[in-house]
Amino acid sequence: MKRLISTALALLLILGSVAGVFAMEVPTQTVIQNLNGTQQYIKVYTVSPDIDPESLIETDFSYEGFDYSYSDMTKSDNYFENEKENSEVYTAETEKKDLSAVLEALPPSIDFDDGTYTGTLYLDHTTIETKAAGFVSKSYTVSDTREFANLDSNDMAYVPQAVTKDGKTLQLVGVDWQVQSTALVDDLLVPASYKAVAQYSTKASYSAATGYISTATYSGKVSCNELESVTYTVTYVGTETPAEEEPEVVRYGLFKDRKSLIIGCILFVMFVVFGVFAVLEFIDFWDKRDRKKKAEKAKEKNMVASKAGQQKDAAKEEKKCEERKYF
Repeated sequence: MKRLISTALALLLILGSVAGVFAMEVPTQTVIQNLNGTQQYIKVYTVSPDIDPESLIETDFSYEGFDYSYSDMTKSDNYFENEKENSEVYTAETEKKDLSAVLEALPPSIDFDDGTYTGTLYLDHTTIETKAAGFVSKSYTVSDTREFANLDSNDMAYVPQAVTKDGKTLQLVGVDWQVQSTALVDDLLVPASYKAVAQYSTKASYSAATGYISTATYSGKVSCNELESVTYTVTYVGTETPAEEEPEVVRYGLFKDRKSLIIGCILFVMFVVFGVFAVLEFIDFWDKRDRKKKAEKAKEKNMVASKAGQQKDAAKEEKKCEERKYF
């Protein structure tokens, strides 16, 4: 069975190779015309851009009373055009969060090109989002000045050691005593009341943004203009075949044209494949038949030998019985 499969695969590979050899581009349009007294045979091919145009040129051939030879070839590129909506997210970094700084960092439009589609995308202001890029801790001093007037003396007991401002506790750092009023005592002016100007301060910290990252969506139409195929127009110029000569027909052995040759090769390979299968099946059938006959003969021979042995044993037993009668 393995031998049959291997043979079949080999023959199929041969068939594929034969088909590949004779494969060629087929013209999408054929025009035969007489232009200003010039006989032309025009073949139009629309093929992939990677096809070698030289492979489309045929050797001289004859057709309906004219001998044609290659004249020239023209090329026309066919592009695939399409347009669609597209959007991209753009990111910019700023030092400030205010909108003016963000708009200055975000361009009004960006160019789009992914290798296939190209176009211009425009900023959608409604999609702008700004977030802090990171945070760092910073410290500052909170200070306050308090005045305590109409004090009868410059005693520090009248000045609080701490005060509260904006929810923070500030500690006393200095006092400036001022005479608010005087009195005459024994012809001398002496302080009658004092005013204390106290300075308070403390250290505080806060988280400051290291910078800001703004993201925005740009939208717009992009278009594709990609080379999809190439159209080659191959022109052959013909001259009338002389009347006394038979029109030259390109033949391929027993076949009249390339198409008949390809079909004949395919049919021949198919015939060989089925012929080989039939021969192998026939050989396998006779091998099985011979093995069956040999097995039956061996079985029959064994049965005969076994029967002869049984008869011989029976004769020996009978002889022994006869001998016992005389004794």
